[in-house]
Formats: sequence, structure tokens, C-alpha cells
Amino acid sequence: MYCPVCMSANTGKTGSDTYYCSECLLEFTCIGNEVTIYYIDPEGVSYAIKDRGEARRLAEYIRQGDELPLQERLQELIGKC
Repeated sequence: MYCPVCMSANTGKTGSDTYYCSECLLEFTCIGNEVTIYYIDPEGVSYAIKDRGEARRLAEYIRQGDELPLQERLQELIGKC
């Protein structure tokens, strides 16, 4: 399974339809033709990311070890599950 965010093959299955990408450090589900991308915060709260472009930007923050955007900006990128 390739990651829908970074197209890496370094993914692993974490549930029946849930995968984790070790490159961009995001989770995603594939149900039929629908893909949903998730950010899991350090406390374990899952957030659905609105679109792939925003997921790529968030993955860059995570990979570079930069501080995540301010909470207000993070809420614009994602919707709490």
C-alpha cells in the first residue's frame, strides 16, 4: 500500500482498513475509493485532515521536527474526529 500523502511504500497496516506511513508519520484509511488521512497528536487524539495538500504541509512540519502550527492554524488544517 502506498501512502496517499507522500507516495512512500513504507507503510504498515494498523487495523482492518487503517495504515501508518513511517515517512510522513500520518495514518490513513482506505475504504473503497475513499481515503481519509489522520494526524495523531502526542496525547493520542486523532484528527482528520481536510485535504492532501494540507496533509503534505503537516507532514513536512512533523518530519523536520519543527514546531507544529499554532493550535488555531492546526484547527484550520484538520477536523477533530
